[in-house]
Amino acid sequence: MASVDITREHDLGVAEAKKRAEPMLEDLRSSFGVSGTWEGDQFVITEPAKGSLDVTDTTVRVQVDLPLFLRPMKGLVESKINESLDQALTAPDTPPV
Repeated sequence: MASVDITREHDLGVAEAKKRAEPMLEDLRSSFGVSGTWEGDQFVITEPAKGSLDVTDTTVRVQVDLPLFLRPMKGLVESKINESLDQALTAPDTPPV
């Protein structure tokens, strides 16, 4: 299987990183039909591929083993995950005082 393995560092803590991961997971649900469940600090991806999103105090790691029908879209999947992670983990701009 073709694999996607992307890690991002952050300084948000587990709770905030998990909260910010939700829009990314929703984006993957709408784009690729991803489904799964949270098991502690790990979102276990069950469909259409197998994988996980692991959250620690300092990192978020997405690992996905793409099935045959998604292999031609590996670049698109990686791009979508990278874009979503960047958006999710980047702190919003603080409004000027």
